[in-house]
Amino acid sequence: MTRYIYLLLFLTFNFCALAQNESKQIDSLIDAANKIGTQNVVKAIELSKKAVSLVENSNNIPLKINAFRTLGTYYYLFGNFNLAIAQYQKALEFYSENNTSKGEVLMALGNCNFATGNLPNAIKLSLDALKIFETYNETNNLLNVYVLIASIYERQNNFTKAIEFNLKAAQIFEADKNIFRTLTIYENIGKIYALQKKYSQAITYYNKALTIYKSIGNKAGEAITYQSIAKVYYATNDFKNALNFYKLSYNISKQNNADVLETSNLLGLGSTELMLNNYGVAEQNYKQALQKAKLLNQRFELKEAYEGLAIIAKSKNQNFASKTFSLLSNQIKDSLFNDSILASVTNTQLIYDKEKAQQQLNLLKQNEELSKVQLVKERQINNMLLAIVTLFVLLALVFFYFYRNNKRISKSLANQNKTLEIQTEELGRLNNVKDRFFSIISHDLRNNLTTMKLYFDLMSNKKYKPENTEELTKQIASSVENNIDLLENLLVWAAAQIKGLPLVFEPLNVVELVNKNINLAASLAHQKNINLVNLCNDDDIIFADANTINLVLRNLIVNAIKFTNDGGEVSISSITDDGIVKISVIDNGIGIDKEKLTELFTQYKNPSTQGTANEKGTGLGLMLCHDFIKQNKGTIYAESEKGQGTVFTFELPVLSL
Repeated sequence: MTRYIYLLLFLTFNFCALAQNESKQIDSLIDAANKIGTQNVVKAIELSKKAVSLVENSNNIPLKINAFRTLGTYYYLFGNFNLAIAQYQKALEFYSENNTSKGEVLMALGNCNFATGNLPNAIKLSLDALKIFETYNETNNLLNVYVLIASIYERQNNFTKAIEFNLKAAQIFEADKNIFRTLTIYENIGKIYALQKKYSQAITYYNKALTIYKSIGNKAGEAITYQSIAKVYYATNDFKNALNFYKLSYNISKQNNADVLETSNLLGLGSTELMLNNYGVAEQNYKQALQKAKLLNQRFELKEAYEGLAIIAKSKNQNFASKTFSLLSNQIKDSLFNDSILASVTNTQLIYDKEKAQQQLNLLKQNEELSKVQLVKERQINNMLLAIVTLFVLLALVFFYFYRNNKRISKSLANQNKTLEIQTEELGRLNNVKDRFFSIISHDLRNNLTTMKLYFDLMSNKKYKPENTEELTKQIASSVENNIDLLENLLVWAAAQIKGLPLVFEPLNVVELVNKNINLAASLAHQKNINLVNLCNDDDIIFADANTINLVLRNLIVNAIKFTNDGGEVSISSITDDGIVKISVIDNGIGIDKEKLTELFTQYKNPSTQGTANEKGTGLGLMLCHDFIKQNKGTIYAESEKGQGTVFTFELPVLSL
């Protein structure tokens, strides 16, 4: 009996020792992750994952919470907010009652939801954390949650609540004499009041910030705050006060060589002097700002300076100078607009790269799972061989068990291989989309932009004699129109290929749709003296998505104009037959070869063709038409003879009454 007692004590002691060693190992992993986290987040995540894998079978609740919180924190720092949320929620499951630690996890979840744009969840979680911190009067945590809640409310445009929580944070900062955090809060409150057009309150808080900047001798902050106050006075039409504060800000920025701030102050002085009818002084300010902006390559400031000089020149009846300044301003505005379009194209490329990377990660994950399954299978076979040697009598049972198990694994492998094939096909499709996408950008878009640059270089050449300005202007307008058509079709096509477009089906009047798109194409038709005619029936109604059908009509009408000679005619007709509306775009242009008719709507094969005035295309338009008509449950086809014109017809269902 004594032997059994000793054995039991021995096993208990060993079990406790093992549990203690495991706890130390987990603590060691978490400590290592925290030490390296600021330098190598990926390594910290790897260490935290090991701690989580060890702690899952442990009964040590505080250790579980700490491991899940740590992994969640480093996922957040890595920018993977969804995985961070999952870990924080696991940690939250182990709290039996409210305490400071639970409040911190709730606040972390609020931060993650704020980062992902889920504002309702973010505010709920943050307010739950606030209740806990208020119960325990945790000053530091209260401060952090006040700032978080204020930021969420500001994002929701709930400025009243944003100010309320900013003020609560300010009280704590003031009590702790935390000058820099107090400054940030004062400036934020001033900005929010200005957005609400509560100008007196905005000035009050800007002045509080100004007092602190003066006390610490921060000239840059002082100058920026003077400018913020000047903008508030300008918004209230108190131009004299605005002028004084702009001058204060300008003097400091000039003394401290703050060129960017100096330029914006000169523009502010120019605008204010202009409102006070001091045109001479305003002109000097704008000219100084213009010189600074050119040196610093500040395009927004250049545009504003040219606009101000145009207004002053117009007031002096200097019409030529006014038009020149306006033209320069518009050129910069167009340049900024083109930059935004290129940024949109770049964003579409980034979306594609992200989805491609995700596809590759999924494939890697599938391969990893297959390897794990194969490893399990090999281990099971080894166990079976060992069982045959030691337990020969149970051979039949063991054989039957592994037969069933192998059958299940084979089925699983077959399913996973099928999934891999589907994903490989999808990746190939995305690669085709990408190749087509960049081919268009590198060839068609670059060619169009090069053509436009040559036109503008020619116009700006002092030796150029404008003997045929009308024709050159018409060519420039055509080139710009081609660029706009190309970019619009390109972005719509890329979005449709990568993410898909949601369709909203509704009853649409055919005459109204056609009139709208004729008006959009009127200027292009006018350049070639082409007559656009709407022959559609007033009673024809289709049941389709307005956005995609508008794009189809616009592309077909613009194509018809491109391939119709000067003085020609493009007409659009409709007819209802047996529950189907047939809409036709008819031109008397150059027609299409029979060989090309078969590939008009074929993806990646339809080549671009020049129009009668050398207009350029990409082949994208008809591809989009085909896809969108198909998505609207219709069909599209073309009929043409070389030199006899072309008829494009698409059929859509009538609205069921």
